[in-house]
Amino acid sequence: MSIGFSLFVKEAILFGLTLALGLYAAYRYSLDFIDIVQEGMIRFTFTDLVVLLILFSAIFFVSRHKKIARFSFKFFLVLIVFSGTQVILGTILPSPWDLAIAILFVFIFAIGANVLVHDLGIILGIAGIAAVFGLSISIEFGLVLLVVLSLYDIVAVYVTKHMVTMARSMIEGGAVFGFLIPFEFKGFFRGGKEARAGIGESFMILGSGDIGLPLIFAVSLIRVSVLSAIITATFSLLGLFLTHLLFLNQEKRRAMAALPPIATMTIIGYLISMVI
Repeated sequence: MSIGFSLFVKEAILFGLTLALGLYAAYRYSLDFIDIVQEGMIRFTFTDLVVLLILFSAIFFVSRHKKIARFSFKFFLVLIVFSGTQVILGTILPSPWDLAIAILFVFIFAIGANVLVHDLGIILGIAGIAAVFGLSISIEFGLVLLVVLSLYDIVAVYVTKHMVTMARSMIEGGAVFGFLIPFEFKGFFRGGKEARAGIGESFMILGSGDIGLPLIFAVSLIRVSVLSAIITATFSLLGLFLTHLLFLNQEKRRAMAALPPIATMTIIGYLISMVI
């Protein structure tokens, strides 16, 4: 069995930083806006499921039209990074410095300086948005979201395979919604175009949903117990390791649904945290 320890260390650092920043930001905001957090909880309904399916269908439609996709995906990615970065900076900097630095960073991110800047943008973007969204939902909603989208991930990757097509379209459009993880450490200093061209050979991708959804669920637990949120997030890291092993030890290297094993371990961590 191949372990790929060096590669996993890079994955774990990027994933772990995102989890830590997201939980930290959520905890800070939960203290500052406790009344809003308690009153703003969302309950999952059948309508929510329909809306999610329509949203994913719309994204898939856009991905099949290259001219539209190139601009749309890039714009959406920059918007995510800007929004999340401002949320994170808002916990440590006063206004308007958080906004000014967020704008400056997003400009550097948008011009595609290198892989390190890209991954830092993904960390800040996902951590910030997951912190806000996770605090606004109920634990039940977060759990259902995690399960439903894990099942969707399996269908989209192995059955319809439209997730693979969509990911390819995003990469071609210069918008990688996830971490670019180099097989060698020096790859962090490669340019964005070079990294995208080397995906599958010298770089791999860990999608934003595989990172953000477990974090959203962990954040939703903060209202109940910070310790429970931390335990659940830690188990998602164990799920990442399981995903890593499954990916490296495929008979034929191909795209795989990374969310199900991560989500499974995340849920196991939640159940364990409930009895501690």
